[in-house]
Amino acid sequence: MELIYRGAEADVFKGGWCDRPAVYKVRKPLTYRLPELDGLIRSQRTSHEAQIIHQSRGAGVPAPWLYYVSPEEALLVMEFVEGERLKTVLMDPAMTGRRARELGAEFGRDIARLHAAGIMHGDLTTSNVIVGGGRLTLIDFGLAIRSQRLEDQAVDLRLIKETVTGAHNGVSKPFMRSLLAGYSEVLGGTRTAAAARKLAEIERRGRYARVE
Repeated sequence: MELIYRGAEADVFKGGWCDRPAVYKVRKPLTYRLPELDGLIRSQRTSHEAQIIHQSRGAGVPAPWLYYVSPEEALLVMEFVEGERLKTVLMDPAMTGRRARELGAEFGRDIARLHAAGIMHGDLTTSNVIVGGGRLTLIDFGLAIRSQRLEDQAVDLRLIKETVTGAHNGVSKPFMRSLLAGYSEVLGGTRTAAAARKLAEIERRGRYARVE
């Protein structure tokens, strides 16, 4: 198999499953933890991620199909999603404001469906979205949690805002305006306004902490 990503806790490989392209995500043993504890943590996190992916698809959010789950092996086998990462697409010199708005609105609707189902992705960056097949697909739910807290929703939104502003400044304003508009289409104006206020509050806290 081909190694396509090496992370702190898991390695991701491209391979095959029943004649289909597939992704193998393996949570590797970490030697600084006791072996019994390490095995338990890797097993639980693998089960949790599989459940979150399944629930996300049930909420109408495009996510990879699960082919095989083995908590004992800390292994997930998933659909290989064809396409380019949103990060690459937004960095294309040919990217237009109109296309950025389209992508932002679609992403906002997907995030809102997650939040409506009580799922916080936990790592909403443009690297964890695949553009292909006429849609966006969210990937890497390893840090996802279940929550109904407004604060957690705002933290999700803050991460994508920081990512877009930092890495894609040329299209960040139309992208983020459309993202919040798409978010509002699903969750409504009242809940979106509350999330935006909480997001602004978190950003003020961050600025104050840096000044201190």
